[in-house]
Amino acid sequence: MSTDEDIQYREIYATWTLPQTLTAAGVVCVLYLLTVVKFLPNYMKDRKPYSLKTVILLYNVVQVALSAYNFYLFIVHTFQYGVFPSKCWNDMNQPMVNSILEPIMWYFIAKHLDLLDTIFFVLRKKFNQVTFLHVYHHFIMVAWGWIYYTYFPTDIYVFLAMLNCFVHVIMYTYYALASLGPKYAKYIWWKKYLTTLQLTQFLLIILYLLYHNKTSPCPTSRLLHWYGVSSIAVFFVLFINFYIRSYFRKKIAKDN
Repeated sequence: MSTDEDIQYREIYATWTLPQTLTAAGVVCVLYLLTVVKFLPNYMKDRKPYSLKTVILLYNVVQVALSAYNFYLFIVHTFQYGVFPSKCWNDMNQPMVNSILEPIMWYFIAKHLDLLDTIFFVLRKKFNQVTFLHVYHHFIMVAWGWIYYTYFPTDIYVFLAMLNCFVHVIMYTYYALASLGPKYAKYIWWKKYLTTLQLTQFLLIILYLLYHNKTSPCPTSRLLHWYGVSSIAVFFVLFINFYIRSYFRKKIAKDN
């Protein structure tokens, strides 16, 4: 970019920028942990669980719409500029910069909105669903989204975010149908395939990151790269464990 183009890019970027300080990101993460692990459980200790049926249905519908919209934005960008970026960030022209800033912003917002999943579980006293996997996944995704948006707002990770948005469309569609009650259970027979879809997503992301790190001509942070790979690897292991406990062990127990 020329100096003038760089200044123009910075001005556009600033108009989309959410709070970017480490303090702001840290406060969100710490408040989330304190709320779902301590404050809300203590608040709900002697109270009856809230129903929240309508709230949760609307929430899931919003999540589906937001994920679908973001998926669309990432798809448009990918068709225009490719799955593997051909230009480094400093070489991107104005249209390329514009096409990536909006989906990055919405993706970052979505990672914060996801935190409501846990809060709804606690308010409904579904404490069995507030697992280490659940909390760790939501916590790390906020941290990852913040790092990506603040320090690395390029199209290198567009493919990964696009996969994640697609999975979230399917996942929150399931949650929306499930929130309607038992009479809709026949429409969500595909529940167990959600975990398979998530595991496939993680494998594709790891392979993409490793391939991109070897082939990309663009300078990337090794720390950020291996942080991403290790985080996804941990997700994969935790989801494998969940899948085994939820389906294989239950099947064995049922057969016996």
